[in-house]
Amino acid sequence: MAPQVEEAARQPAPEMMTTQGDLSWARFQVNMDRIKGLVDLIGVDSIEPLKPAEPLQSAGPRADLIRTIVVFLHATFEDVLRTTARERLASAKSHVLSDIPLVGTSESGRAEKFLLGELDEHRGKTVDQLIHESVANYLDRKTFGSPGDVETILRQMGLDTRPFKDLYPDLEQMMTRRHRIVHEADLTSPGDRVSVPWTFVDDMDLTVWMLAVIAFYLQLRVSLEPTEEVQQWFRARLTRGITLARETRAEILALGRAPTEVAVNVLQKAVAGLSDVKAFLAPPTVEEFLDIRRKSKSPDDCTTDDEARASYTAFLDQSGEPFTRPT
Repeated sequence: MAPQVEEAARQPAPEMMTTQGDLSWARFQVNMDRIKGLVDLIGVDSIEPLKPAEPLQSAGPRADLIRTIVVFLHATFEDVLRTTARERLASAKSHVLSDIPLVGTSESGRAEKFLLGELDEHRGKTVDQLIHESVANYLDRKTFGSPGDVETILRQMGLDTRPFKDLYPDLEQMMTRRHRIVHEADLTSPGDRVSVPWTFVDDMDLTVWMLAVIAFYLQLRVSLEPTEEVQQWFRARLTRGITLARETRAEILALGRAPTEVAVNVLQKAVAGLSDVKAFLAPPTVEEFLDIRRKSKSPDDCTTDDEARASYTAFLDQSGEPFTRPT
């Protein structure tokens, strides 16, 4: 598997992203860490059955482990939406709640009229408790297998969906591949007797999908908290990284039956481009961090720039050398 996939599986440090105790971040972080753990299994030190059999492609257990990563990535994306929506929908206006069925009254998941007697099993509960239970039950049964599903839940949360739309094509591609893996064992046709290898282009797809999921989470945070300067910085960086990854993938796909010397040149260029994609995932430089901090610093924060610089420098030293940034 290409190194940029492993880098995409990483995420910004929690100290930089959000406040301690934030459930959505905690769940997102743990799920991305689990994905990175799977990616590590097929790294340069992988055991023999998980080593690539051919250059630029994976087969057998290695390919199936990568397919597992796709499924886990989609589950991480769905969990971000459900976790965030639980609190937002519970405090939503009546026109939103009207589309959510009362818990225990709908098998279809659609809101239906109910009789007064159906409230009998809920005696002693407050209205707030009943709303929270109904929202939780609705979201537990909700799946997000298309951009339309995502659009609906974002609107229910009262968010402007326009900043998310540039991610929809990549997310839809991930959803489609996940469906094929889960429901068709990733066999491309009913007559297939063997599975196809996982290719370098598939690696590129997975890289873009990981970037898109991380960018979606960051955009969700920005939409919920527009003053979050750190999330805005990372979202802008990832947007440029995704664009570059898409362009690199398109160049590889355009190779077709190109002569060997042309293919080699394009692949060499692709490797250089992927190094730049990796660089877009690096944390802010010290000066960028201080600039972000000045914009978002609260009036009661007495930490000086020198103190903040020393703390952030120590963080960078602990996490490893910052990557060289593309211009």
